[in-house]
Amino acid sequence: MKNILARGGIEFLAVLLGITLSLYIDQQIEESAIVKNEKSLLSDLQVSLNQDIDYAQKVLKDMRGSIDAQEILINYECNEVENLTPKELGVLFGTVIRGSTSLFPRYGVYRSLVSNSEMKYIENQELKDKLIDLYDFKFKRYENVDPIITNLYQYGLGEFLVENFGFYRGKDFQIVEKHLLINKDAFCDGSLQKEVMKISSMTGVVHWMLEEIVESMNEVNLLIDEELN
Repeated sequence: MKNILARGGIEFLAVLLGITLSLYIDQQIEESAIVKNEKSLLSDLQVSLNQDIDYAQKVLKDMRGSIDAQEILINYECNEVENLTPKELGVLFGTVIRGSTSLFPRYGVYRSLVSNSEMKYIENQELKDKLIDLYDFKFKRYENVDPIITNLYQYGLGEFLVENFGFYRGKDFQIVEKHLLINKDAFCDGSLQKEVMKISSMTGVVHWMLEEIVESMNEVNLLIDEELN
């Protein structure tokens, strides 16, 4: 009787051990798949993010150049206008207009994470918080302001420069200098300066927003690096 009980106990332990081992192996496989899936998602997100960082740096450079050129035009003295050449004026106007360059963030990978409920695979809570702050707040805020400044440039300053200075770009997007006029009156009566001032403050605000966005993107990028490594 004791042998039967002992044998039964051993068989029970063997079955229990087998089930436990099977569950452990299944859990390890599942955890390995989650880690692999997380790394794949983060890798795709980082590629997209790096592309946005590179382009945002270009936009910031264009906006910084625009702000500097705006300051030059705003502070131009009436008696200095006679020394301006059409080429110099065209360069100034062209640099100012580049302040309307826009950033178009790549949402594809992030939206896939959210819509497919894959954010749960990212275990780093700080990373998740910064992703949400970047894509759902900072990018959205920028996109609400960007059309306003685009309209100011296109329908405000842009039209003023065409009507008063003959400023426009050809098919290759190059400035057509032969039509440029040195309109001294627009400088001396302050009308040009007023048009430039209308875009100046808003350009500064958007430039600041983009600096914040680039800082956030770099922070997210660093956290992704830590997760991948």
